[in-house]
Amino acid sequence: MVKQIKCKKAKFWLKEGVLFCRFIRGECKKEFSQEFLDEHIKAITTLSNGRYYPLLIDLRQLNENYAFSVVKIIANNPELKSVILSKSFVVNSCFVQFVLVVLKRIDDPVIPNKVFRNYDTAIEYSLETNHFFNAIN
Repeated sequence: MVKQIKCKKAKFWLKEGVLFCRFIRGECKKEFSQEFLDEHIKAITTLSNGRYYPLLIDLRQLNENYAFSVVKIIANNPELKSVILSKSFVVNSCFVQFVLVVLKRIDDPVIPNKVFRNYDTAIEYSLETNHFFNAIN
């Protein structure tokens, strides 16, 4: 059984050891705010229930400005850094991919960030991250 939480702008679910975030088409018409971040963190902490999972964020539904807004909110949040194994972003825009690569270098996060243009490859990476982490623990 797949656990799911639907927020105003996104749907979150836990499946096979990976936390997924997919934005709802048509709901992302305004800038993302602290309220979005609060919902995001609550969904992640509820689904993970104290365990660490990789997070796969599908940004393909968003235009470039909204995708960048989401990335800024997520990348700069210390609460997420304490509950996530890795962050994988799936994009369909070269601009968003470039911004994510630059942001990764600027923030120098503890959590590995990967940017993918292929959804299945992002899932594979997330599964490998989870298996590696659990093999060590």
